[in-house]
Amino acid sequence: MTWVVGHGSRVRVQQGGFTLLEVMVAVTIMSMVLVTLLGLQSRTTQDVKLAEHITTATMLAKRMMVDTIGTKPLQPVEDDGDFTGEDNFSDYAWKRTISQIPLFGAVFITEIRVAVLWTEGTRLEMVELVDYE
Repeated sequence: MTWVVGHGSRVRVQQGGFTLLEVMVAVTIMSMVLVTLLGLQSRTTQDVKLAEHITTATMLAKRMMVDTIGTKPLQPVEDDGDFTGEDNFSDYAWKRTISQIPLFGAVFITEIRVAVLWTEGTRLEMVELVDYE
């Protein structure tokens, strides 16, 4: 606040501006918002990466399922492997199980399970497809 003296009287003139406290409060609020936004950005990036892995694993599992169904006759088996010979898929592994499930009497149905696994950080993630023939 400033006092201006003129023609025998003092007039009070207020100057525009912010106090130090107002500036500190605004900076604190902005800091909290920026930290929150950076955390959301990081989480969004992780979610996109996980979605890409799930999509890739699903396509690999579908390809293995089609290849497995195409080989007749289907014999009970449990095997596993990886995709090291293929570009960009070396982080993925697969597991396949073919089993005979009795329905009634001498009638059986063939269950085919194909799982594609990968490591997401410290967790083991998996996409599994099941088909019955």
